[in-house]
Amino acid sequence: MMFKHIAFAGLGLIGGSLALSFAERGVKLSAYDLNTDTLAKAVKTGLFEYATDDIDELLSLDFDLLYICLPVRSACEFITELGRRKFTKPVTDASSTKADVAGAAKQAGITFCGGHPIAGKEVSGFTNAEAGLFKGAYHILTPLSPEFDTQALRELHEAAGMKVTIMEPEQHDRTFGLVSHLPHITAFAMVQTVSAVDIDALNYTGAGFKDFSRIAASDPRMWTDIFLENDKNMIDLIDSYIAEMERWKNAIQNSDEKAMYQMIEHAAELRRRLS
Repeated sequence: MMFKHIAFAGLGLIGGSLALSFAERGVKLSAYDLNTDTLAKAVKTGLFEYATDDIDELLSLDFDLLYICLPVRSACEFITELGRRKFTKPVTDASSTKADVAGAAKQAGITFCGGHPIAGKEVSGFTNAEAGLFKGAYHILTPLSPEFDTQALRELHEAAGMKVTIMEPEQHDRTFGLVSHLPHITAFAMVQTVSAVDIDALNYTGAGFKDFSRIAASDPRMWTDIFLENDKNMIDLIDSYIAEMERWKNAIQNSDEKAMYQMIEHAAELRRRLS
């Protein structure tokens, strides 16, 4: 099957950007959001067939796919509500953690395939949405229901220029805890450390600090939910990071030039492979 009409629950940066991207490829759009200002901005684009802040109206619409783009905890609550209403249409999501969302979908008994587009910005909201945000980015699918047409969902995102891959929810949360969630905590903690030690030092930051700390300007609600939903992985990864920082501390305390040089050389080699 092809998804010709998609209803979005949540029109922030991610939901809005996905909607704009799909609209460029002729997909019909409908939207649900509790923020009426957001809905007004969406309507002004002329791309949405219908926009509402009423869940009953949303679920009464004739669409092919419901795409949930809400913060993780809100997404789980929304999925639970779908189960209570015996909702039968295909559902996917864009949440940054997958295990708890998959658990909620399984308990709700809905037809579900999880998803996570690996792109974003440090700013949020529909105002900052852009159709090209996900071009060339990975989209991770975490299938759950055998009756869900996963191939159609893959083709939908590939047509938007995304590279689609499949993971188990638990593997996803561990992997992105390491390469996304831990870096965000590191950025938040670094800015807080400067603030606590000498906030005036922020007046003298250069490009390096600004590049590294860019993601510290991210949405607090979204990232609080992510850390709480991926808590077990995050605790383990923070412990690993603390152990690595202890290695650096010991090398500096012991004036171990060779150890510091080797750690920097190893990290630099790995980072250059990403370019």
